[in-house]
Amino acid sequence: MNFQTGKENGMKKNLRRKSKAFIFSVCLLEAVSCCAVKAETVNSNALNSEEVNVEAMDASGTTVRQTDGGSSAGSDIETIDLQAAADNYNLQTEAPAADPSGAKVEIPVMTYEEFPKIDGSLACVPLMENLAIKITGCSEIEAEETLSDFSNTNPCYLYLAKGERDLLLAYEPADETKQKLGDYAPLTMEPVGRDGLVFIVNKDNPVESLTKEQLYAIYTGKITNWKEVGGLDQPIKVFSRPETSGSQTLMRKLLLGDAEMAEGMTEKVESMEGIIDRLLDYDNSASAIGYSVYYYASSMYDQPALKFLSVDGVQPSTDSIRTGEYPLINDFYVVTNEQSSEEALAIRDWLLSEDGQDFVEENGYVPVG
Repeated sequence: MNFQTGKENGMKKNLRRKSKAFIFSVCLLEAVSCCAVKAETVNSNALNSEEVNVEAMDASGTTVRQTDGGSSAGSDIETIDLQAAADNYNLQTEAPAADPSGAKVEIPVMTYEEFPKIDGSLACVPLMENLAIKITGCSEIEAEETLSDFSNTNPCYLYLAKGERDLLLAYEPADETKQKLGDYAPLTMEPVGRDGLVFIVNKDNPVESLTKEQLYAIYTGKITNWKEVGGLDQPIKVFSRPETSGSQTLMRKLLLGDAEMAEGMTEKVESMEGIIDRLLDYDNSASAIGYSVYYYASSMYDQPALKFLSVDGVQPSTDSIRTGEYPLINDFYVVTNEQSSEEALAIRDWLLSEDGQDFVEENGYVPVG
């Protein structure tokens, strides 16, 4: 079964080329970030004394406070809310707010030199580059140059907090990164798009769908053979991502919670491209499983030899993510802080407007508006 992309082949090849260009530096930066997190001992008492700045949205679109009720690993699947778990850290989440006057938010006008220092997640690279082209009229090569210091999901939040970036388009940071952000002024995270956590197997694997409970059991070592979920009688080879990756943050928030991954049967892969490559190259490829985010796996690095698994009977697609029918979805954000430039804030406001949300959709992403 082919990936559903809605993209032209030429665009896919171009995105794949850009993805590969980033991949080496991304792996190094994620490794450095991981080491830095492990090296730093977080003073929990100090964190608990910090002013609570985290907000979230309820189903009606009302901003509400959230508190962490705690979570523990068990035999049943348990979903945790990392935003609630970050109640002691300086993050604020808000829904895109309409101008109360009803006035149209005009697209910002600025020169290439005025375009803010932007960073974010690998899956948002096409959106960031096309944003530079849209706003400044620059060339594709110049747009790529705006990301010359690209760092990826977790490092970019710290760069913004330190004043080394003006604007982020990024997926949710890891809990450890949220802890580190407690030392800085608050960041404002506003949902700008939506994506899904997807599970990928070789197209020769006869299994087409798994439940969330089955996926949880596979990644915690309670299910170890494909025959237990209707597949062939062969061991399951599990590929995962490091704890400091954006994909792993979604994995923990949407599926695993605090549960430990199975030792021995799980191989960690540093990059988003790498986990897909390992699924392709694994000797007994029909027995392997891995995960990514839908946009990256379908539009930036799609592989016809692989397929997405349905989850709870729902196939991941732009439509099922848009409607919320697909069960493993999460927002990604436009992020600013008090140090962000006027140009960055103008771009943020436009992205959250009706025209800005149309632009997000035109670039193949699922808007939140």
